[in-house]
Amino acid sequence: MTDLPASISDLQSKWDELSDLERGRAIQAIHLNGTSFRQLAKTLGRSLTLLRHLHQAAQAPPGDQNLARQGNVSTRELVRRAKAARLRKAAREEEALQLKRNEEAINGCHLICEWLEDEGLEKGLGEQIILEARRMLALADQKGRFPKHPAPPGTKPAEIIRLAAPSQALRDAMEVAALYGAWLTRWAWYAFPDAWVRDAALDLALDEQPRRVTPVRRHPLALDPNDLRIR
Repeated sequence: MTDLPASISDLQSKWDELSDLERGRAIQAIHLNGTSFRQLAKTLGRSLTLLRHLHQAAQAPPGDQNLARQGNVSTRELVRRAKAARLRKAAREEEALQLKRNEEAINGCHLICEWLEDEGLEKGLGEQIILEARRMLALADQKGRFPKHPAPPGTKPAEIIRLAAPSQALRDAMEVAALYGAWLTRWAWYAFPDAWVRDAALDLALDEQPRRVTPVRRHPLALDPNDLRIR
């Protein structure tokens, strides 16, 4: 009698009768149930490299597996095709993710531009405000002092903007570009948790602003770039 799980015992007893693909599919099923390749190799008395090789073959596309069953494709070729299919899948997923990020960045740009317009600011201030926000975000990132927790799930951008707004006292005391730059710093961090999307949205919004540059005056009461908490 053996205390091995039935599936491992079955694979062990039928090993010589099975094709490489059948072995690979059995190994795949056992591995998915929580048995490590190292443990399985020891139990079966087979090399770890062989088991991983067969497992890779079992992940080949169905059409290639059918060719292997018909004897038209070797196990080595099946493994090569499985790796190629995995790379193609990863590339498609990466492309889809980047398309999604691009769309989010464009939407973020629109949100920033609409916010600047809704605030009734002079057109020439938009560029200064975005540059100030980028400076403060870079400084907070450099010092590792971003907030530990994101905005609550489902919080709408308009609500994030409202919650991140500076107090009336700061509004009265601070220079406009520094004030709004600090405000944008806070709400952009919460509204765009993906750093790539956030940076791209700010860059796109900057391109939308008039190219009239004037220095941003610092104010002694400017918000601390580390203070990104939603109040």
